[in-house]
Amino acid sequence: MSPSEASQGRAPRQRLTGSERRDRILDAAAACFASRGFSGTTTREVAERAGITEAGLYRHFDSKEALYRAIIDRKMRTPDLLASLGGAIERRDDAAVLGGLARGILERGLGDPDFIRILFFTALEGHALAQSFFEARVRRVRDFLAEYLKRRIAEGALRDVDPLLAAGAFVGMVVDHVNSIVVFGRRELGARAPGDVAALFVQIFLAGLQRSAEDAS
Repeated sequence: MSPSEASQGRAPRQRLTGSERRDRILDAAAACFASRGFSGTTTREVAERAGITEAGLYRHFDSKEALYRAIIDRKMRTPDLLASLGGAIERRDDAAVLGGLARGILERGLGDPDFIRILFFTALEGHALAQSFFEARVRRVRDFLAEYLKRRIAEGALRDVDPLLAAGAFVGMVVDHVNSIVVFGRRELGARAPGDVAALFVQIFLAGLQRSAEDAS
C-alpha cells in the first residue's frame, strides 16, 4: 500500500498479471473493432481504452493484426458447439439436436455481441481470419446439420427435402434472431429466454419436416 492510499484508507490496487493485462487489452480491442471495424481502429485507440500506453500495448501485441488474431484464437478455444450433442444424435432425437444447436447459437451470439459485430465488419472488409473462423465454426455447424437431416430423411423420419437448404433455413432463423438484436438493435426481441426462442424455432421447423401418418402410408 502506498502512503497516500494508507492515509486515505483505500485498499491498494492489485497489480495485474501478464495474462490479465493481455485479456484486458483483447477486451478493449474487441470493443473498438466492434464499434469501428478493423480498418477503422488504431492501436492508440485500443491502448487508451485498455488504460495503457501504446508502447505498453506493443509489449503484448506487435500489431493490430496480432490483436485480431488473438481475439479469434481466444474464441476458437471455447468449447465446440457440437460437443454436447452426442447423446441426442445417437438417440435420433431431432428436437434435442435442433434445440441444442439453436440454444447454443443464441447463447453464444447474444452473450458476446462484440464478436458478432467484429465478424460482420471483418467479413465485409475481406479479412482472411474472418473466413477461417467461418469455416471452422459457422460452416461446420451448417454442414453437420445438413448431414444429420440427410440421414434422418433416408431413415424415413423426415420429409424428402434438400438437406443443405433445410439446414440453412434452420440456422438462418436462429442467426437472424441474434443479428436482429445485436446488429439492428431490436432489443424487444431479447425479452424471451434463449431456451424458449430455441424451442419455438424447433417447433416451427419440425412442423414442416416431420412426416405424417399419411406420408408414411
